[in-house]
Amino acid sequence: MSSRWLPSAVRVRGAHAIRGPARAAEIAYADDRFVDALKLWRKAAPRDASGEAEYRIGQLYRRGQGVFVNFAEAVHWYGLAAAKGHVEAKIDLAKLLLSGAADLDASRFRDIRRDPGSRETATLAALLYPRGDKVAADAKRARALLAEADAAGAAEASELLAQLYLSGQGGERDYAGAIPLLRKAAAAGRPAGEFGLGDLYFRGLGVPKEPATAADHYERAVDGGHVRAKTALATILFDGLGRPIDRARAAKLFMEAAEAGEQIAQYRSGMLLMSGEGAPRDLDRAESLLRAAAKRGHLAAMIALGEYYSRGDGRAPDLRESETWFRRAADEGDVHAAFIAGRFAANGDASYKSLPDAVRYFRKAAEVGHVIAAFNLAAFYASGLGVEPDPEQARTWYRVAAEKDFPAAQARLARMLLSGEGGARDPSEARHWLERAAAENDAEAKAMLATVFLLGDKATRDVRKAETLLQEAATSGFAVAAIQLGHLYAGRYDVAAQPEDAVRWYTIAAEAGQSEAQYILGVMHRHGRVVAKNARLAADWFSRAAESGLPAAQFDLGVMYCTGEGVDLDVVNGAEMYRLAAEAGHIDGMHNWGVMLLKGVGVEADEETGRFWMEKASAARAAAANTSIVTA
Repeated sequence: MSSRWLPSAVRVRGAHAIRGPARAAEIAYADDRFVDALKLWRKAAPRDASGEAEYRIGQLYRRGQGVFVNFAEAVHWYGLAAAKGHVEAKIDLAKLLLSGAADLDASRFRDIRRDPGSRETATLAALLYPRGDKVAADAKRARALLAEADAAGAAEASELLAQLYLSGQGGERDYAGAIPLLRKAAAAGRPAGEFGLGDLYFRGLGVPKEPATAADHYERAVDGGHVRAKTALATILFDGLGRPIDRARAAKLFMEAAEAGEQIAQYRSGMLLMSGEGAPRDLDRAESLLRAAAKRGHLAAMIALGEYYSRGDGRAPDLRESETWFRRAADEGDVHAAFIAGRFAANGDASYKSLPDAVRYFRKAAEVGHVIAAFNLAAFYASGLGVEPDPEQARTWYRVAAEKDFPAAQARLARMLLSGEGGARDPSEARHWLERAAAENDAEAKAMLATVFLLGDKATRDVRKAETLLQEAATSGFAVAAIQLGHLYAGRYDVAAQPEDAVRWYTIAAEAGQSEAQYILGVMHRHGRVVAKNARLAADWFSRAAESGLPAAQFDLGVMYCTGEGVDLDVVNGAEMYRLAAEAGHIDGMHNWGVMLLKGVGVEADEETGRFWMEKASAARAAAANTSIVTA
């Protein structure tokens, strides 16, 4: 007859009297009287040869039943039970040792104390946690314990030990040794055993690579409810590896695994729903699944979200959100994401513009081989944008990109080698890089190489090659090459002048915004050189060059405004042009601006400032004259 109707305390005392403390502890535990159970198992432990009492005490400490959670205490009692051959104790002890553990209760105890670092707190903690409050990881010992439990026939131990053999945790990797362990686990009906075998056959680790056999094992694991096996089998069915392609079933398995929280399945499901392949397109659900995977650290999901928010996919793009996910992916080490994050920071297209952040992200990408990031980093060092100017670093990173066959970097590196900026001059190496970049049709490199041919000595000068390179570069739209062709045909390089061709190429360069060409055309039209004299057209070209900040054009336009040549007389604008030219260091501009101030023409009279500018012009003119004096 059952005694369940009796009060718990009576049943516990009766069991203790008749069958001993171990049985009484089981009754107390079943009635949630954990403190009594702990006392009784402690009493039973010395006479319990099986280690069950010690094991149950360890469970109480691990679960926090009747006591604070105390993993160190649990390890102690599991160890006592394991020493008596208790198989479950060996397995649970191994689990704790594999990862190590720290007691949150102990941390909370210290946090709520007013004096967490005091001796009193340390004393109280020692009383509450006499064996400490942390368990150090010890994979080697865990591996040995699981081996003992496996030898005793515990299928769970076989499964766990196989994982250690596969990962190399606690010892060397041993794919061949993992196979019989997984077979034991699978034969005992453990889905993880089937999944592990599937992975070995799919990847060809310790066995021949056999996707079909892998699919069979994954199927059995799926039948046993193994979530990761659903993702693995779905991958096989989606790609047709070892099974015929069945994307509808693959999508179903991915979705089931995703609903169970499997990270890879969340990503794959999100991508399927985004594309509409294997399942109806559903952007809202796709976004939700990708965010779930990304928030748990799935790198590809982060990148997919960055791209999705950037595109918009029929909705307004959300560049702020795009930037957020690219930054997170960059911080996880993705090279392309680091480059994109750098581009966002450089352009300010999303949340904010930060050149120092752009430098940081470009460096991340450049250091692991991203070519354009290396080029951009070099450009920042060369210009001093977002970082202190450093020509040596600029040269270093241009070289990194140049060596990866990036023509623009080859041209920039050559420019530094020719000028000696950031290191020694090396015209020979510069020509090497220019020839490589020019062979890839880089217009800047062609123009620079042409200059090398034009300015070379008898051995290297080649006007014909230079002309061809400049025409190729200019025809491709590189305006700098067009102005160089204008100079060439104007006779600047000791070749016969071809004035009409010079005007044609100067015009092409000027229309493309080259201020020097605009100024040259202004001079030609003002003085009737090669072209018909046309003061109004000259003023127009000077005006365009002046807007670009060219001091010579600002000065000449000022003269035309003050004399009414080609434009309406306008001394106010004339004075302004003189001021701009003066402040840019143009000597005649300084003088004329001083005169305007002195006389109060076009500007309020200011004798003191006017004399200052006139004296400055005189000093600059004298300095310029001194540099041309021959002293020997």
